[in-house]
Amino acid sequence: MNTLHPSRYNFTVTGTDGGAAAFNTLTGALIRLEGADAALLSQALLDPSLKLSGDEFPPELAQLLQRGGFLIDSITDELGVVRERYWRARGETPAVLTVTATMNCNLACYYCYEERTGWRLTVSEVQPLVELASRLVESSKARTLHVDWYGGEPLLNPGFIEAASRALQTYCRGKEIPYVASIISNGTQWPEDVEDFVIRNRIRQVQISFDGLRVHHNRRRRYRKGYGEKGASSFDQAVALVDRLVNCARVDLRFNMDRKNSGDLLPFIAFARERGWFQGRLPAVFQPARLAAYSDRSGFMRSYELSIEEFDALRAQARKDLAAGQMEESEVPDGFVYPKTSVCAALAHSSVVVGADRLTYRCGLQVGETSRAVGALPGSSPSEESSQQEAWWASFDPTRVPSCSKCSFLPICWGGCPKKHLEADQHALKEQGRYWRNNLPRLISRAAGLSAQSTAFAETLQFR
Repeated sequence: MNTLHPSRYNFTVTGTDGGAAAFNTLTGALIRLEGADAALLSQALLDPSLKLSGDEFPPELAQLLQRGGFLIDSITDELGVVRERYWRARGETPAVLTVTATMNCNLACYYCYEERTGWRLTVSEVQPLVELASRLVESSKARTLHVDWYGGEPLLNPGFIEAASRALQTYCRGKEIPYVASIISNGTQWPEDVEDFVIRNRIRQVQISFDGLRVHHNRRRRYRKGYGEKGASSFDQAVALVDRLVNCARVDLRFNMDRKNSGDLLPFIAFARERGWFQGRLPAVFQPARLAAYSDRSGFMRSYELSIEEFDALRAQARKDLAAGQMEESEVPDGFVYPKTSVCAALAHSSVVVGADRLTYRCGLQVGETSRAVGALPGSSPSEESSQQEAWWASFDPTRVPSCSKCSFLPICWGGCPKKHLEADQHALKEQGRYWRNNLPRLISRAAGLSAQSTAFAETLQFR
C-alpha cells in the first residue's frame, strides 16, 4: 500500500466561525472544511513530512483529498509536473509581435525607464516585419497573430503603424488566421478619426495611463519642449480620448501610483465613473499599478515606491469601491488565482519584441538596451551579445532556480518576472513572495466564502 503525505503546495485558512478551507496551488483545487476537526485537518495538510495511509479519513474525504492533490503518494513528482506544464506553455502560447514604432515620446514622465531617442521604424521595415511575423506564426501551435503597438509613444509614428497594420492584416487574411491588435499609449497623439483608426487597424485593446487627477497628472506627464502648446493639458487630452474609446475598444485605465499621488486613487475612480467609462459599450477596466524601478535607469524610484503592503492596502480600497469586473489586478486578472498555464510573451517561443532600432528583444522593458537584444529584423545585423542573451531566455526555467524550486507558490507564480531573474534583482524577487504571502489568504477565503482569521502566510509556509 502506497504511503500518502500532504502536498507541499497546500495552503489553508481558518474562518472565524470555525470552518476552514484548503487550496492547492498545483491543481487549483479548493475545498471547504467543516466540522469539529476542520481546524485540525487544515493544519495537518500543511505538513508534507506527515505519513498517512488514507484510512485516517472517511472514504469519501480521502478520495476528495487525493483527487484534489491535497494528499499524494510517495512516487508523485510534483515539481516535475510544474516543469512539464511550464515548458508546454512556452511552446503553446500564441504568437505575439510587439512593435516599437518609435522610441521618441512627447511627454517627460519623471519615472520613465526608456531612452528617448530618434529611433523609429519606417515603411522600409514593413516587409521584414511581415517576414518575422510569418516565422512566428509558422512556429506557433496556436495559429493566430496578436500585434501590440508599443513605444515611446507609438502614435508619434502613425504612418508606419498604418502601413505595417495593413501589411500584417493582409498576410493573416492570406493564411486565413485570426489577427488582433492592441496599443499602449499616453493618449495625447491620436488622429482625429479615433473610431475609424481603431476599426481599420483592428485594435481590440488600448492601455491609457493616468498619474492621478488633472494636477498630479499634468505635473508628472508634462509636455517636452516643442511637443505641446503652452498650457496644454495631457490629462484633458487623454480624458477626451477615453470618452470616445470606451465605445469602440476595451480600455485599460492604468493608474500609476507612488507615495505622492496615491491620494488621487478613489477620487479618480469617482471621476471615471462620472464620465461613464465603466458603462460604455465596451466598459473600461481599472488597473492600479505600482510605480517601481523597472530598470537600472530608474533605480532612483526605490525611494518613491510604495511598499507591497501600502500598495495592497490601496488596491483593497479600489476593490471595495468598484463593482465586480471593473478592476483587474496583474497577478490575478480573473479575480482568483489559478495554476499557470501560459507564460508572458518574453518567454513564449513564438513571440518577440521589435525595437525601433531594428533589433529584437524578448522583453519590452529592455527595448533600447542593445546589449540585451536577442536578434534583429531580417536584413539587419544583431548585436554581439545577442546569442548569449537568447540562450539565457531560451533556457530559463524557474523550476531549476534554487529559491523558486523550493517555493510553494511556484505553480501560480512561475518565478515572477524573468527579467528580474536575469538582472538578479533580489529586491523585486523577494517582493513577489511577499505579495503571495499577503494576498493568497484573502483570495482563498473569498473564494471559499470564509471570513479569515489569518492576514498573511508565514515565510516558513512558502518554503517547505
